[in-house]
Amino acid sequence: MIKFLILILGLVFAGTPYNQKKVLVLSDNPAIYVSHSQFFNLLSKSFRVDYKNIQSNTFNLQLFGEWQYDHLILFSTTNDLKVSTQELLDFYDSGRNILLLGSTDQSKYFRKFLNSFGLDMHEYGSSVVDYFNNIKGNQNVVTTSNVNILKVDKPIAHQGAGLAMTPYETFQVYGLVRGSETAFSGPNLSHNIIYVGATQGRNNARFVATGSWEILSDEFLNNSNLGNFELAQEIILWGFGQSKILKAENLIHRRLDSDDIKPYNYRLREDCYFSIDIFEWDYQKDQWVPYVSTDNDVILEFVMLDPYYRLPLKKGDGAKYELQFKIPDVYGVFQFKINYLKPGYTFLKIAEKITVRPFRHDEYGRYLVQAFPYYFSSFGTMAGFVVFLIAFLLNK
Repeated sequence: MIKFLILILGLVFAGTPYNQKKVLVLSDNPAIYVSHSQFFNLLSKSFRVDYKNIQSNTFNLQLFGEWQYDHLILFSTTNDLKVSTQELLDFYDSGRNILLLGSTDQSKYFRKFLNSFGLDMHEYGSSVVDYFNNIKGNQNVVTTSNVNILKVDKPIAHQGAGLAMTPYETFQVYGLVRGSETAFSGPNLSHNIIYVGATQGRNNARFVATGSWEILSDEFLNNSNLGNFELAQEIILWGFGQSKILKAENLIHRRLDSDDIKPYNYRLREDCYFSIDIFEWDYQKDQWVPYVSTDNDVILEFVMLDPYYRLPLKKGDGAKYELQFKIPDVYGVFQFKINYLKPGYTFLKIAEKITVRPFRHDEYGRYLVQAFPYYFSSFGTMAGFVVFLIAFLLNK
């Protein structure tokens, strides 16, 4: 009977939210729990959500050297957070994720924190205006279909300030949702506006920032003609590390004519076989599935200081990416290296060290093609000596 109760309790607690990752929401405006109820409902389906006032002293991001939360959501205001920006950056550097919902009147504290991720909020009091792409003629409620990385099929509505960054995408900082070409903001009529920006660190932690709270409000999420509900889902999935997550395993390299896996060294000009399995996390199936690159952009580098080869891996069966190539005619310490930095996906950095050696004395061919002139000259000299000897002896 006791074992049965223990089994039942185990099954019950296994399905409770206490096994889920924890999210801390910080805001000083209680009205957001009503105005953003749809967003919080989506959030609570996947995470344990803890709500605290931004001015409260009743929470600790870190306690006894242990981080208490896996993700952090900040509703920026005119008030400063009680914790330092350095502690927030340490939270991010530990591999955890942050979502910042900006506002046009947010304090310098939040602007400085936003600058740490390569993004910048527009001027105080500014608002994005678009006379051509808006809702019901209201130029302050703008729409756009310029979405990057995330999967959103409908136009997205935005009201409030915009973000700025470099005018081009990088492999770490990019605009998830950009304004249309007719949108502008601020007294300088800034174009190239970002509504939702993101940064992915080298540790694969993710930071997402919006220009305003309203982009995730119920007013827009409940409108079936807009894609804001899909955007909220995608921000939660991508921003909190549930989508576009890659891992690599089962790295194999060997001589093409041998089954000896991962030999310590290779000889010059040997034929080599390399393969690796790459998987992507499928949050719907809750399992790893083979990753399929449509751009043929998984590159293998064979490196000694500089790459001697930079070759695209070919898609094999299942999750396998493979390649055959010939070891270069240079000996030394080399590395098989994959540095996969596809925007939106977690970064893959793999390196395997090997040695390339010269031929041993017994591995050279008996006769070398390059030495044929010397062979002919040697045998020609001997033949000439024999002819001279015969002629000398027979001459009277």
